[in-house]
Amino acid sequence: MAQATAATIKTQLEAGTYPEGTLTSNNIFDYEQYGSRRRYPSCEVITTQPESSVETKKDTTLTTGYEIRVFTKNLGIRTDEVATQKSVEDVIMAQMESMVLQDHKITFESKTWSRSQVQRDGAHPAYTVSSLKIVVRQITTTTASVDGTLKFVAAGSSVDGSPSDYTYSNVFDVDLQGGYRTIEEGHTGSNIPMRFAGHIQGRFIASIMVKAADLGSGADKLTTMPKLRTNGEKGIYQFEYTNKTSDSSTITNTFDCEIESVQMQYRVTEGVVFRLIARLISDITVTIV
Repeated sequence: MAQATAATIKTQLEAGTYPEGTLTSNNIFDYEQYGSRRRYPSCEVITTQPESSVETKKDTTLTTGYEIRVFTKNLGIRTDEVATQKSVEDVIMAQMESMVLQDHKITFESKTWSRSQVQRDGAHPAYTVSSLKIVVRQITTTTASVDGTLKFVAAGSSVDGSPSDYTYSNVFDVDLQGGYRTIEEGHTGSNIPMRFAGHIQGRFIASIMVKAADLGSGADKLTTMPKLRTNGEKGIYQFEYTNKTSDSSTITNTFDCEIESVQMQYRVTEGVVFRLIARLISDITVTIV
């Protein structure tokens, strides 16, 4: 992964064209200067938040923070000084906007300027400091061990072609319902209807964080599941959904179903999720190991 550093940001800033008498390659630093030895004008780049991660069963968020500080000594020509400072800030922002801070397309970037006047003490001249705080957030498929997996069982399925068993490894927000409808019929002499078992009405609903191998032209791939077979009928899929119970044992649900729909969800700053909705055509077999 191409991760930006203070050094690469310094190199990017050095390529900018700044107002005369402000920043050059000689006064842009990739470290924090000592206050008593600071140069005016100058610019320093520091990493305020080294790469940090938050992992869930769904995704992994990597966050990195940087700060670019520009120091300019106050010379008493306030209007011109502010205009020059603003020009320097504009060049820095333009340079950062054109820089790729992460190599993944799913990323969040926040760039916020602040500016303040500082008078350290009577012996030190007043100066202006502009600070650009940058936060970069990259979201990828989780690397944590997932609880839920969904296996397509080729031998128990009736689909086109000769697909092989395939396991979807990042499955979450699963809703698996089993049962039968009740058919009620009234009869003379009683207000209590007779009840008979109707058709099965189970549903399987799951979200799958997809990767490239989950998509394709095979019958076991998510992109082809909602399509009809060459004979014009729906395919019959056998799945094994596996998850962990509260005592860490493994529970597996085996069932046959017809795919009703595959919803493709493209969210801002999130990985692509396919929402699979299927209608059960068999009872659910539950095994625990």
